[in-house]
Amino acid sequence: MATLKDTRRSASDTNPVFRKLFRNSQVSTERQQEWQVAVRHAGTGTPPLRFPVYEHLYQFNLCAQKMVELLEELSNKFAIDPEALLYNQSLIQSVRAAISLDIVESMTGVEHTEAWLFQSQQRSEEETLRDPDDVYITVHQREAERIKMGLPPRIQFLDEPRSGRKSTGKKTRATRAT
Repeated sequence: MATLKDTRRSASDTNPVFRKLFRNSQVSTERQQEWQVAVRHAGTGTPPLRFPVYEHLYQFNLCAQKMVELLEELSNKFAIDPEALLYNQSLIQSVRAAISLDIVESMTGVEHTEAWLFQSQQRSEEETLRDPDDVYITVHQREAERIKMGLPPRIQFLDEPRSGRKSTGKKTRATRAT
């Protein structure tokens, strides 16, 4: 009997809210797959997180810096040629920078996609929490701002007094008939 050792979550295990956002959006399938692969492969644990990638990158950079500093100390104690010291320190920093760049570039697409996903999720949640009648309050406030700026109102609310409103032609005709 064969057993599967791959314990990574499948794409179908993606957060249902995110699946819906991907399905209803204009995001390319390539970007969706890139995000799913990166989240699936970056980091381990329950749930699989990619944050250990950043932790390891930080540790790697610290160790590279420590190597540069140790090389400096060794050169002071053992009279290493200054040109050789600079060359070796440059090699260490070059490797550190190249590896950091590769990791950061690979995670950039994931972070952009997640920013979009979480912003979309936030807008979706705000939409469900929003009172549809809030639009009337906003319009009423905007009309008050326009009046304070000396601009004419664009709409008239039914619950406001009509004293400043011009009379209509129908009312004038009714007055003449009597």
